[in-house]
Amino acid sequence: MLEFIPEKVDRIVVMNVLQSARQISTSIVPGISPTDAFVGADFVVAVHNWLIGTQLRYIVFDFQDEKEVPADFLEELMQLMKRVRIPFLFTGVTSRPLALLHSYNYMSKYPVFPTTDDSIIYMEKKFPEFLELSHEGIIFGAPIEMVRSRLNGKAGEDEPTPEAED
Repeated sequence: MLEFIPEKVDRIVVMNVLQSARQISTSIVPGISPTDAFVGADFVVAVHNWLIGTQLRYIVFDFQDEKEVPADFLEELMQLMKRVRIPFLFTGVTSRPLALLHSYNYMSKYPVFPTTDDSIIYMEKKFPEFLELSHEGIIFGAPIEMVRSRLNGKAGEDEPTPEAED
């Protein structure tokens, strides 16, 4: 399972993307481990909720420590970027995810950076106003909360079952 851990680097928020062996606390689908049940949409729901909750107006994903980036996750991120209309920057992307970014014509909007430092220089030049934004409400160094997308669960799965009255 991927984890997303916000870190403050210089004056920007960088989302470190790491592989984790940690299990989700509740079973999602009977017979399937919670780790296997999470798909790209679930990760992106968590990122979306985190962006809304923090009111951050950009996001930098650091893939330097993660070599296997699921294609469905990256595809969902591209869809989210279209919906929220904020800069999504990527650092440390390997060749396979880079090819997927090319297929979405991502580089016509933003470059892909070899290091986080390069993305900071870009932010300073292109979006200096974002460097002064408040980071209130962001918990640095702790993974963002992962929740299962209702679209991927069974109907009523997350809702309590009403008890029958006598």
